[in-house]
Amino acid sequence: MKVYYTRCLIEGHTCLVTFDYGSANNVVSPRLVEKLQLPITFHPNQAWIKFSTGQHVKEVLCDTAPVDSCHLLLGWAWLHFKRLNLDECSLYLRHEGHKMKLKIITPGQVTKNQHRMKEKIEKERIEEEEELKTAEGRENEENKMEVEKNMMESLFVNVFSSRVCDFILQE
Repeated sequence: MKVYYTRCLIEGHTCLVTFDYGSANNVVSPRLVEKLQLPITFHPNQAWIKFSTGQHVKEVLCDTAPVDSCHLLLGWAWLHFKRLNLDECSLYLRHEGHKMKLKIITPGQVTKNQHRMKEKIEKERIEEEEELKTAEGRENEENKMEVEKNMMESLFVNVFSSRVCDFILQE
């Protein structure tokens, strides 16, 4: 099974791409779709992805599915159609009659990228949890203030009404 990694640009952001001859599907990370606000198709689990690997822009229909190893995974059908060839440390991709050279990322570089992606996801998760706790704290404080206000109003009404009743009874 042949698996190669390289980088591409999607909406101006550098992304990790996996070329996987063992996969039948093209897959994009739902996190990437969400973060870059990429349009999805009428089918909710698919998105058209425009990416560039150099001067040429390519577009591919991808299923959205959790992918931890990369942002974009291109399967054998797309690769076969685009005629991906390996030559020592470079990949060559044919696109619209042009032969483009893609730099292969080493397994060590891929591991570093994957580690950075996981750290970033964890950091975002922690930030979201902190925001949620802060929002809950604000909501609790607002509820507490509302309860105190209602108690004061109730106390005022009770005291005022009892004094009015006392005044009326005295006359």
